[in-house]
Amino acid sequence: MAATGPPAPVDGPWTRPARALDDWLINHKVVFSATTASLFSTFAGFPLDSLKSRLQSSRESISIPRLAADVIREEGVGGLWRGFPLPLVTISIVRTISFTIYTSTKRILNSIPGVPSTPDQTLAGAGGRTADTSGRPAPPTPWIDVRLGLFTHDSARDVALTSALAGGASGAIVCLGSAPFELVKVRRQLEYQIWRDKQALAGVGAGTQAAGGSPSAPAPAAASHAASPSFRRQYDQPSHAHHASSSSSAAASLAPARPQAKAPKPFVPPTTLQAVRAIVEQSGPLGLWTGFRLHFVRDTLGTALYFAEYDVFRFWLGRKRADPAAAARDGQGQHEGARGLGLVQGDLPDWARAWLPQQLVPFLCGSVAGVTSWALIYPVDAIKTKAQQRALSGLGPRTPLAQFLRLVRGTDPAHPKPLLMGIARLYRGLGVSMARSMLTHGLLWTIVDWTGAWIDTRPIARLVA
Repeated sequence: MAATGPPAPVDGPWTRPARALDDWLINHKVVFSATTASLFSTFAGFPLDSLKSRLQSSRESISIPRLAADVIREEGVGGLWRGFPLPLVTISIVRTISFTIYTSTKRILNSIPGVPSTPDQTLAGAGGRTADTSGRPAPPTPWIDVRLGLFTHDSARDVALTSALAGGASGAIVCLGSAPFELVKVRRQLEYQIWRDKQALAGVGAGTQAAGGSPSAPAPAAASHAASPSFRRQYDQPSHAHHASSSSSAAASLAPARPQAKAPKPFVPPTTLQAVRAIVEQSGPLGLWTGFRLHFVRDTLGTALYFAEYDVFRFWLGRKRADPAAAARDGQGQHEGARGLGLVQGDLPDWARAWLPQQLVPFLCGSVAGVTSWALIYPVDAIKTKAQQRALSGLGPRTPLAQFLRLVRGTDPAHPKPLLMGIARLYRGLGVSMARSMLTHGLLWTIVDWTGAWIDTRPIARLVA
């Protein structure tokens, strides 16, 4: 008995617009999927990212639960999402652009000259706009229609090289525009600590340099100058001072009075626009790119590692490159589909089939890739965050090497810290950062995968049929 397909949809007033919208979604699947996934994953992981930045810049050892409790007590629950609206928009834009550059670079590297790169082009002719067998128009010709034919074998090596080059290109290009937004995000997350550093630098609430105070020591937010322990240790008299002679007391009474420190101004968190204005007023427009070199290294290496690891993990778990002709006959591939990347999810290997549901493959691969790549470039991020905090606080700059040595070996060259202790300090906040990476990147790829599969079903046409 011949197999029968689904009944043809009945044409109605909404049928043509629905088909047009489905065609638009399919041709812009990467943009729509990445934007949707970024919105949800950014919101879920932002509190952990805020705690990570605070741990990296903290001068004292503090546990994550205690830090979170301190933030909630001093700033309210909203303190965990301080500065959230700007990253919600910018991270979504950055990730959408990043995914677009990544997929386009992969297409340029893998496409063989003279061979159509998508099933639709196989049926319609390279660059054509005629419809395929299902009546759907072929995607438009790419803006950069270059085909290098590199790394075309279906092997882990070629997958890794392709994804590393595509990811590195994506990170290098995107960081040019994302660096100012990253700096503003750090400024908003650390604004309380930056405020304390500026108060200490000005000698407010922490004593002046002339009185022995250190301009680099943070001033307590609500403590008075006279109540600070350092003040008491320096100026309180020892017990035998009560037996000093009256002449000494009289001489001491004639000594000039010490200058009184000004009372600290109350902390008022600035808005995002005020934070941007403060950076520009302090360092000029180019100040928005403070720490750009470290940001460039972090994003280029981190994005290359991230995409390479994710694609290799997916390859090991059964995802293969689709044959264009076979995928075209099937109409669409599973999950990411025959369109765009030309990848299909096959059966799981025997070693993973017993314990890993296929629906969790994107979450697992995204989480592992996010955690491992982030752990490798985490020291660069820690040095970048510290350098940006010092610049925003008005403190003198340090070279990356000098900041690295201070983090690892301590501030006293004569008595350096043990190496393992210094490395542990360098990775301060890694635990919360790993939790954030697992959550955000797992959700990101799961939603990207699910959204791509949903678009392939032509949901708008089904809704109005």
